[in-house]
Amino acid sequence: MSPVSYSRIPALLPGLALLLLASCGGNQQGETPGADTLTVSEAPKESEIIGVGGKFFSVPSPMQAAMAIKEAGLKYQKDLTIPLEKGDAATARMAQALMLGAYGADMSYSTVHKDGQRALATLESIEKLGAKLELSNAFDKALVERFKANMGSEDSLMRFSGMAFRAADQYLKSNDALDVSAWVLAGGWIEGMHLTLADPAAAKNSKLVARIGEQKGTLDGVLALVDGSNTEGQSNALLVGLKELRSAMEAVKTTYVYEPPVTDAAAKTTYINSKSTAEVSPEQLSAIAAKVAALRNLILS
Repeated sequence: MSPVSYSRIPALLPGLALLLLASCGGNQQGETPGADTLTVSEAPKESEIIGVGGKFFSVPSPMQAAMAIKEAGLKYQKDLTIPLEKGDAATARMAQALMLGAYGADMSYSTVHKDGQRALATLESIEKLGAKLELSNAFDKALVERFKANMGSEDSLMRFSGMAFRAADQYLKSNDALDVSAWVLAGGWIEGMHLTLADPAAAKNSKLVARIGEQKGTLDGVLALVDGSNTEGQSNALLVGLKELRSAMEAVKTTYVYEPPVTDAAAKTTYINSKSTAEVSPEQLSAIAAKVAALRNLILS
């Protein structure tokens, strides 16, 4: 069961955080009466929960996704991550936010595979992009330093991810940055899919293939977030690519088993018990990979 602590956060908050809440993992979407939004406890878990308009869905943790890639036996390939100079070259606000999100997934990937040097270099790129986007005040400097000091501890990093989630919560309460938030989430989610699909060995691992198929529902949430913040048409090209990916995933067979959530009132924690599974054919996987590659090229352009 995944613990979730209740708190008020802005609608559409995508979990803008140092580790960023995107990449491969499970997803559930449903309704929750009387609560628009949810934040997370500091315990390591599979997904973070965000709320939109009285509904909630899970955003897979990049750290858990990177761990799944490692546990599947896929070889660590640093060349799959985005070159760090790409972040320096990004000048448009949307490009910077997409890149920031993608670097969050890359950092988790490097961290889980014990490439501390690359992870720290990626964190520095994230900090630079955050400064360009005027997000420097979103995170306590001490949190960043603690993150650097605990780079080798996966449990600590996941706890810090939850802390950064709440720091971003406070920042976005006082700043109108929903478009940036949506782009960060989309960039991280796309990069996480890329890291999983770019290695042909992923197609031979049934658990990873199922996790990819489970992104069908998560993609619906990403689409809703990007579309909902697209007030001036900046995200039109991104939306086209996301919709094309959604079409490629349409035929994926998913099974959702609802189990009532259990709330511990004393601990102010709700446990999400519902589960989903997915079946993906080789042809579907190939089509999904092609659309993810096109979206990733959009980030790099």
